[in-house]
Formats: sequence, C-alpha cells, structure tokens
Amino acid sequence: MKDISTMIDDVKFNYRVGLIIECGNEILIEVNPDIDFVTIPGGRVKTMETSKDGLKREIFEELHYKIKDKECKLRGVIENFFVYDNKNYHELYFVYKLKISKDHKLYKDNLVNEDSENNYFKWVKKSNLNKARLLPDVLVKLANDDGFDTYVVLK
Repeated sequence: MKDISTMIDDVKFNYRVGLIIECGNEILIEVNPDIDFVTIPGGRVKTMETSKDGLKREIFEELHYKIKDKECKLRGVIENFFVYDNKNYHELYFVYKLKISKDHKLYKDNLVNEDSENNYFKWVKKSNLNKARLLPDVLVKLANDDGFDTYVVLK
C-alpha cells in the first residue's frame, strides 16, 4: 500500500492522521531540528487503510506503542491549506486524542522517533504550544478541548 500523497496540478494532496497525547497539562510534540515548527505524532494514511488503522501503524512505527481500539478518540478533522518549501498543499488531517497518566511508558522526555533519524519527541505544557509553533495552529485548540469539530485552515 502507498501513502495517500499525490500531486494534482501544482498542488500536493495529503491524507494525514495525528495523535494528541495528553498527560495532565502537557502534550507530546514531535521536533525536527531542521524546521522551525513542531507537530504531533502521526503521518500519512495508506491506500485501503482507515484513519484509525493508519494512526495505529504510524504510532507503532514512531513510538513502538500499540494503541488499543478504544484507547483514543477522534477529536477533529482539519482541512489544511498551506505553502511549504514553495509548494502548495491541500491536506485532510484526522486528529485523535489519547490521555495517559504520568506512570505511562510514553511519559518520558526525548523519546526517539523510531521512524526518523532526526526527529524526537518531547513534552510541552499546553500553555506553551503556541510558543513552540505547533502547526497547524488549530491543534492548540484541539489539545485544549475534548469536543469534536471540523476545521478549515487557510494559510
């Protein structure tokens, strides 16, 4: 199966999933030292894969953690339009949330991204997510809210 990421005319279309992992007032973010913003764990969905199955696969690839079926819930869908590296993007982004306790195996700093040489994970207070440049910025709202919503982000 291939990632659902393709060029249509001069626009790159992506179908992505992400997981807001929350422990108290902190969120686990993914850092790439080569870029000036951060994201949440996740990645692209593959053809013939549901968003939840894609999320489970991505989290296992990145964090070696197996998500149980009822452990996380869909919290939002973002239709994201942005320009990155001089390329136009149109992205559908399904965002799930997982709440953990401080004794959970994922609650430690500087977790290595097992699927990337440069990327790592760290815990950030919810109040500092804007300062950390979490993108798309509507993720800050989703991190602080347990409701479901659909967002269109035009950049």
